[in-house]
Amino acid sequence: MCLAFKYPDAVAVSDITSMSVDDAFLQIFSRMGFPNEIQHDQGTFFISELTTEFFERSGVRVVHSSTYHPQSNPVERFHRTLGRILRVLCSEEGPDWKKYVHAALFALRTVTHESTGFIPAELVHERNLRTPVTFLYENCLQPEEEQTPVTEYVFTLLNRLKRFSMFNKEIKLGMTREP
Repeated sequence: MCLAFKYPDAVAVSDITSMSVDDAFLQIFSRMGFPNEIQHDQGTFFISELTTEFFERSGVRVVHSSTYHPQSNPVERFHRTLGRILRVLCSEEGPDWKKYVHAALFALRTVTHESTGFIPAELVHERNLRTPVTFLYENCLQPEEEQTPVTEYVFTLLNRLKRFSMFNKEIKLGMTREP
């Protein structure tokens, strides 16, 4: 999870060996780019020689969470939330949780995050992702005669992009100030 933008990402793995964890990181990094640093707990697959070398060669600085205090790792809260969503989906649709990971991530990426007040996907992609609710609103719930005039829509969009841009600059500025 990107801690600045609260943009979640995850990969379902069949086991938690160093090799499969490194492959999962590579999948995520190939989509989002390699981070400057990564925070993780003291799991054996994270501190293995293979993973340590993978991070070193990738230029990723490792920050360890407190061993006996997992709450200090913000990703743990994301894991709880993702787990709850997957349990609900599995109770309704069946036990194969791996096939629901993408749907759960999409849901988390397209709702306003309580700590930032922004939608994570908008911060990362600088636009709002189209969702089934958007489609429903566009085609069923919004009467034709009440649609926003084009110029008003463009100004609203420009103001929103300015807000995102300012927020992104603040986040980046804050990241460069950290030791």
